[in-house]
Amino acid sequence: MLSRKKEEMTSWRPPAGVSGDSGLIKVSVGMLGPARYRCPARDALAARPRYRADTPVPRKPEVLETFANGPFMDVLDLVEHQGATVEDALAKVARRSMHDSVRQWTNHAVDGYRKAFPPGEDDALKPLRERWVYETVLTQPDQRGARQYRITVWGRCYRSADGTLREVRLPANRLDGRARTDAEIAVAALVLAAGGPGTPPEHVTIRQFGMLDGRSAILFDGSRQAALDLYAVSGRTALAQLVDAGDPVVYRPGAACADCPFAAVCPELRRTPGLLGVRNRRRPRRSWSATSARNHATCPARDYGRRQRLPVDQQVERGPAAERGRAVHRYLENRHAGTACRCDTRIPVDWVPPGFSLTEEDQKLGAVLLRHHAVVCPVRHTSKPADLRVEPDLVFDDTDADTVVLAKPDLLYHDGTAWVWREVKTSASGRRGTRPWIEQYPQLALATVLAARAEFGLGIGRVELEVLRPAGADLYTLDPRTPEVLAHAETVVRKSFSSWQNDDSFVPVPGRHCSGCEVAQWCTAKETTEGAG
Repeated sequence: MLSRKKEEMTSWRPPAGVSGDSGLIKVSVGMLGPARYRCPARDALAARPRYRADTPVPRKPEVLETFANGPFMDVLDLVEHQGATVEDALAKVARRSMHDSVRQWTNHAVDGYRKAFPPGEDDALKPLRERWVYETVLTQPDQRGARQYRITVWGRCYRSADGTLREVRLPANRLDGRARTDAEIAVAALVLAAGGPGTPPEHVTIRQFGMLDGRSAILFDGSRQAALDLYAVSGRTALAQLVDAGDPVVYRPGAACADCPFAAVCPELRRTPGLLGVRNRRRPRRSWSATSARNHATCPARDYGRRQRLPVDQQVERGPAAERGRAVHRYLENRHAGTACRCDTRIPVDWVPPGFSLTEEDQKLGAVLLRHHAVVCPVRHTSKPADLRVEPDLVFDDTDADTVVLAKPDLLYHDGTAWVWREVKTSASGRRGTRPWIEQYPQLALATVLAARAEFGLGIGRVELEVLRPAGADLYTLDPRTPEVLAHAETVVRKSFSSWQNDDSFVPVPGRHCSGCEVAQWCTAKETTEGAG
């Protein structure tokens, strides 16, 4: 199943501080999702459930449920396996400690599923209570030290009465929003074609169901042999690579570090006690960013909905101003990443990157902003490509606050003396706000605190804010060595983080901002403000 040529296999060595054995290897199909969202080392460790961190830290659980799509599955389990009505199932699940936005999302998703697959429409398929599992037991341990392999797939499972047909429906927020990898489809096909319980089927089908739009699409539909052939071509090697974690082993710190049981011993996760200015390890462990701070300050429910990855309203998320700003950022990202030459004022007529839709007016304004950027482009200070880091993912573990901190500078560049953190903002207005920049943009406060602490290891000399307006470019500098600037930044970070960290319920605060909230469609509090002046 997971065999590889002997010379290609690696002997998995967990990081120091991890003990256990590889006798059981357990993989979920979802672990084969897009690589950019996953940590190979964590997946390899998680695939060995007998591994444990030698010094595990007790974690306080969240008051609210943390898996937004779990209630959807639970409601359907009650309906399909226990004969409950949809109304009774929804009511039962809603009594759990669940955020109101998740309730609304669950109601919507269940309604869409029942409309897409009406009861009795396909009598050939019946819901399966026990999901399929593919298992292999070896007579002796292999080179990995494993004797048992187990693969599972998470979704709605159905089969015909005679067992010849099997179908799994994989939930996703949007039908076209979660592209399944070839490896996911291939390994899921293996589980359906050869997993138990029951005798192997003659035919298998894999669908993806979009919980937002209530539509489904077939990812694979074929004979058992075709499913096994697909696995041999697109699944076997990818599955082995996941279990072996690569050579060398790749660690990719990110938001997932917050619930990783091995985070305390990860050799690539930078420990930064005191970064957030709060010492409190009695709270649930989470990941925090300047975006969380900004959203929470506006409305706690907005931050919660975004962190739970509830579907956003695309008309709000991709409104004209936001779309123009993102297009400008993407153009600069591509330009800076693709050349060590500074930007110039000759902006192509077709400058808008693929995937963005701008009006003619916004295209012209964007070109004006980009020409203004050329005047202050930081690449003029650099001498080689290694002096530029475009939108790097920076991840820190504040062990005093038991919080993973996420930061993503627009650009880090070396000016010959030190690294500089540059943030770029765009505006169609010539007006300047009355609040200090460091308060308007929490990422500037976080950047200043990071730059001031040598032990954080970034070696940043200063923080810059570039504001592009129709009339020109403004460049502001924050010097972390200035006591007043640093004190202000530390206060902003500490206050914004403390209110967020101590929040268990994320109650909505409705107001005029609701009209610009991308997750307001799941908020019942928003409805009470409609029509208000």
